[in-house]
Amino acid sequence: MPMPPPPAKASPARRDPLTEAVRLHQRGRLAKAAALYKEVLRRRPDHADALHLLGLVVHQQGDHARAEPLIRRALAADSRPAAFHNSLGAVLLALKRPADAHAALEAALERNPVYAEALNNLGIALVDLGRPSEAVASFRRAVDVRPTYVEALINLGRTAASLGRNAAAVGRFEEALALRPDHAKARRYLGDALGSLGRRGEAEAAYRQAIADDGRDAENHAALASLLERTNRLDEGLERAEAALTRDAANLRAVAAAARCERRLGRCDAALRRLDAFDAHGAGDDARSHLLFEKGALLDRLGDYDRAYDAYAEANALALENPVARQIDRDLYPARIQRLRERFTPEWVAGWRADPDPDGPQPCFLVGFPRSGTTLLDQCLDAHPRLQTMEEKDCVDVVRHKLDAKPGDYPDALAGLSGERLADLRATYDREVARHLGGAPAGVLVDKMPLNAIDAGLIHRLFPRAPFILALRHPCDVVLSAFMQAFQPNAAMIHFASLESTARFYAAVMDLWLHYRAVLPLDVVTVRYEDLTQDLAGEMRRLLTGIGLPWDDAVLGYAEHAAGRAIATPSYHQVVQPIYRRSVDRWWNYRRPFEPILPILSPYIEAFGYET
Repeated sequence: MPMPPPPAKASPARRDPLTEAVRLHQRGRLAKAAALYKEVLRRRPDHADALHLLGLVVHQQGDHARAEPLIRRALAADSRPAAFHNSLGAVLLALKRPADAHAALEAALERNPVYAEALNNLGIALVDLGRPSEAVASFRRAVDVRPTYVEALINLGRTAASLGRNAAAVGRFEEALALRPDHAKARRYLGDALGSLGRRGEAEAAYRQAIADDGRDAENHAALASLLERTNRLDEGLERAEAALTRDAANLRAVAAAARCERRLGRCDAALRRLDAFDAHGAGDDARSHLLFEKGALLDRLGDYDRAYDAYAEANALALENPVARQIDRDLYPARIQRLRERFTPEWVAGWRADPDPDGPQPCFLVGFPRSGTTLLDQCLDAHPRLQTMEEKDCVDVVRHKLDAKPGDYPDALAGLSGERLADLRATYDREVARHLGGAPAGVLVDKMPLNAIDAGLIHRLFPRAPFILALRHPCDVVLSAFMQAFQPNAAMIHFASLESTARFYAAVMDLWLHYRAVLPLDVVTVRYEDLTQDLAGEMRRLLTGIGLPWDDAVLGYAEHAAGRAIATPSYHQVVQPIYRRSVDRWWNYRRPFEPILPILSPYIEAFGYET
């Protein structure tokens, strides 16, 4: 909740009782301050300062509905003070009316453009309105006005994190903690951002420090519980989740962490009872969505497939209400795919400007569609002593954005690239790789990013000898698995909100891939998930031969290898287990909702050698 500004001091002419009321207010003695403000108002019912300050007291006491008319009466008496408008904005935010709050805060800033509290509150309103990028700008202006404004720094960090800018968020939280080292919430938020960056040791240290600073806050314990589950310390994670729930039985993050730990410990019935007993109606859409995804996973494991499907459908519908999700351009990927499909013709490719093949080893690109088994392949390959995988980093995207400096440059510019320009783009890619890995790859690089399949043409132009590893899985199983995951919303994952939209996105991506195969001389080794789970050693031997590397038994120790890595994908808990086959033909359990979308997937089921 935004904090209102401190009460303004009364003028010397009104020292008693208003001055005494302000003194009590500033010391937190709200009831006595309210009594004195009312005494002033009995004498002068239209006293603007007394109305405003009484409204603030009532707001601070939690009665926001009663605070609003008091502050509006103050504004009716005197609309000039920016503080009055800011206080009204704070109250309206507490009443969950961000559009009204936005108008009040804009009025405050018209009167005082460098009003730090109003800028901070405006940022909160913009977040609530689903306009996080504008919120970042407002929080940044608040910090520019007052560099020591801890709450604005924290809000700036949290909003940056919600946009996926976790490195920037870490910087803001560290600035806040430099000013307030004992700020436990800032420490916890820092842990969240560090965890999102894969820096889990630092994240754990941050959570433990937050607990040391404020052990009463259940959310600090819940955050640590989630991290412990994520790093496969299930008994300890469950214990920490229970510690959070003893402090706050309604803590949703703790309930979710406890249920995940119980599911992975084989206690699915207990986990489902926990979720069924939990009242999540007062929680936000995001929180309820995550609980429903977990409930769907439990029901699926217990064989109650109709209820599982309903849980996943509701979870995805709620995820679409996320403020970030609401501002995503759903046509971004389909339009880009269509443009690439139309541009890459045999005639156009044949007219490309010739370029000498670059010397030295070239990266290997692990592509496919999300949930096709790429994480299992990634772990097996990274265990090989002559390979280093890079998991889901945007290096190819950075090159594409650099190439697409002007509208329409990509993919058209690929045809006429000079040797010098290509060398520059390759250097950009190498720099991005080194930034993510902390240096040059220790061996042959495997760039694992499934949807890099969309930019296979760009990759081939940069690295004409680069091998591709195509991860395949039955299209229906892929679509179902993507629909079942609680992905962070972005321009790709927004399409996973229903089976139909997932199927249409799958069809667009894989149709483009098949088109690339028809017009480009790609070097591709295809690995099917079903074959990998049936004969890991045989498939890995075939794959390594295909990319020109010798066999090494280390690839069979993928589970032990994965246990020591920070895995960012939803498969983090699966790749530390022995090979299992319960995900093969899983879609058959959901054949009823699949019936209307089989025509979308049938061409790819046939093209990739599967059956319905």
